[in-house]
Amino acid sequence: MSTHISSETVVFRVDSSVQIGYGHLMRCLTLAVELRKQGAECYFLCRDLSGHNASILEKNDFTVYLLPAKETEQSPTCHEEAMPWHYYWLEVSWLTDVSQCMQHFKRLKPSIIIVDHYALDVNWERQAKLYCNKLMVIDDLADREHYCDFLLDYNLSVASNSYQQLIPAFCRQFLGGKYTLLRNEFLLWRTKSQVRRINNKLESILVTFGGADPDNNSEKVLEIIANLPFKLVRINVVVSDKALHLQSLKRFASRMSISTKIHTNVNNMAELMAVADLAIGSGGGSTYERLFLELPSLLKPIAKNQVEPLTQMSEQGLFTLFDSYSELKSILLTLWDTKIPKIESPVLFGVPLVSRLLLSKQVILSDVKCWDVRRTFRWLQSKELQKAFLVSSPPQISRHFSYWRSLLQAKNQFVFSIIKDGKHLGNIGVKHIDYEKSEAEAWIYIGESSEHHSGVGSAALFLLEKFIKETLLIHQVIIHVSQTNQPALSFYNKQCYKENSDSLTAEFSDKNVIQMRKNL
Repeated sequence: MSTHISSETVVFRVDSSVQIGYGHLMRCLTLAVELRKQGAECYFLCRDLSGHNASILEKNDFTVYLLPAKETEQSPTCHEEAMPWHYYWLEVSWLTDVSQCMQHFKRLKPSIIIVDHYALDVNWERQAKLYCNKLMVIDDLADREHYCDFLLDYNLSVASNSYQQLIPAFCRQFLGGKYTLLRNEFLLWRTKSQVRRINNKLESILVTFGGADPDNNSEKVLEIIANLPFKLVRINVVVSDKALHLQSLKRFASRMSISTKIHTNVNNMAELMAVADLAIGSGGGSTYERLFLELPSLLKPIAKNQVEPLTQMSEQGLFTLFDSYSELKSILLTLWDTKIPKIESPVLFGVPLVSRLLLSKQVILSDVKCWDVRRTFRWLQSKELQKAFLVSSPPQISRHFSYWRSLLQAKNQFVFSIIKDGKHLGNIGVKHIDYEKSEAEAWIYIGESSEHHSGVGSAALFLLEKFIKETLLIHQVIIHVSQTNQPALSFYNKQCYKENSDSLTAEFSDKNVIQMRKNL
């Protein structure tokens, strides 16, 4: 099967404003940049809301079509309880919104529509789906129904069943940190940021509460730091040039005894994070940027939807939360007397993976569903598959489900379902990940015998190898194959894997197994 990706037209529906913030816009921009790199043509539909930041899309050479700010006609009445919690963010009815978007859909003829908007739900999506082949929703609330082909939520607190009752049966999910949408600059600064953490000194603080910072939290943090009995080398504060309290913030910063710089509309956020020892800010998309760079953080939830996920992540030791500025002061005093704790980031560089899965013509990888596990149990009753996959006997159903539960919860391995034209055909994964040696072990099997030799395995392995190289940042793949499995040996030879059995682990030392390796 060809791995060539042909040109696709992608339309994003996303908004930004003083009220909404800029996080949704920035993560869509990140995905659009990667999609364009892989040959797609991307367009944006954004509403002309107060304080929107659509100009940043144009600065990145994307075409933006602004939808009118207010209702141009009488909206149909509807019950509030049937509408999304954030419906008022739209400033028009969903019917008006989708009818205005339809004019652009008809002209642009998108193959893919991506919607990232808390105010839109299944009603809007059903209408939009009529104009595209694939529709993907980016969400992190799990508070409303969706009608989509793909659901992306890279929140670290998302559960495998969070959207179970909210999406159609055919929808495939991309959940968790392996799909995190991070700009390429964060990848470039990661090593330098990790090296800085070895030092563990508190000399530089980064303050960022989102672009608008309507409550002027940035200045409140500076007030706390200004009255502490220790000195820092520098403080960097990041806001938008549309921040409501920008002038007041600049005046206060100019009076600080510590070197304090206010940055607006930055294009070097990764650098600012990499040279900081501590971040103080809010949740949102920047949480994942800080985690990827392993930057210790003190965070204050500033939106209702941030409280639960931030609380869950803080309980995992990923950062520290504070509710009041007196509490922040106490935490800072404690940090000054002790070493800043290091964090191990569960966030991965997921944007290449998401874009490749979106643009794949037939075969994709997706998160494993419960029914996929049941189907796998049926496949493993086959003696041929047991032999090929080095299984001595068919699994018992209770042990099978127990094994898969542990497999899906494991932190040092990843498993995907192989999907072709919406049908689950097999499984693929990566385990024994060794970042120091930059190597990992891959495995794959096609359960549907009718799909053997169809090219599905080649396409799935191609996607997994890209995931290993571009998301896990690993450069050598190991495969273990039975010496008697000639079809598999031939398959891996064609995929440029070379035999190297000198370093067989104890797991395979007493088995008739060949180890094969490939440099990516």
